[in-house]
Amino acid sequence: MKKTGELNLAVFCDFDGTITKPDIGDELFKVYGSFEPYHSQLKEGKLNIKNYWQKVCSELKPGTNAEIIKKFAEDAEVDSYFREFAVFCEDNNIPLSILSDGFDVYINPVMKKLELERISIYCNILKFCNGSPPVPVYPYASESCDCMCASCKRNSMLNNVDDDTVIVYVGDDYSDFCGAEHSDIVFAKKNLAAYCNENRIPHYPYSTFFDILRIMKDILKKKKYKIRHQAKIKRKQAFEAE
Repeated sequence: MKKTGELNLAVFCDFDGTITKPDIGDELFKVYGSFEPYHSQLKEGKLNIKNYWQKVCSELKPGTNAEIIKKFAEDAEVDSYFREFAVFCEDNNIPLSILSDGFDVYINPVMKKLELERISIYCNILKFCNGSPPVPVYPYASESCDCMCASCKRNSMLNNVDDDTVIVYVGDDYSDFCGAEHSDIVFAKKNLAAYCNENRIPHYPYSTFFDILRIMKDILKKKKYKIRHQAKIKRKQAFEAE
């Protein structure tokens, strides 16, 4: 039984470019759809994220169905150490969840291939119907958060932890900025690492899950984890905004 005030750990992890080496979502629309000019318009603020997803999904080539996308995803390279990291979390009773602004249609096949279907996934849904262009659905959208996500990673985190949970976040890109701001321990690379540096968010740089696994083992062994003050304030503000 958990003692009063005892801290637990929970890990929340991005998918595209983090668990997988390529960004499967980006590559999918480059191969089977119209990635540009929409991606540039998104980055320039000319499109919001929901409009972006609607545009690129509506312009997928005719005949691009769930089976084709499944095969495309299964061929993508995955971080060699992610499965070992997932087993480490499970062995140490640390909940591990995937937070993604991508789609179930390509995330689920990858997780099944890794034999990790039991991991909770919070992402967008792509619905296929009668040969028409697939329709994106956003079950985890938030009107109160101004992050670049149709699937609000902040809310998916905060809805699954209590006040005594130390939140660990792993990510790499723009959609991870908000999640990192609200987390206590952050593992960052690429654009997320640059953002953390610019905004003075403490973080561990990493290249692969080998680095994360090594650091997490040390954190757990020495119990080097606590609630980060600025993250606690951010979480309080988020609850108030909702």
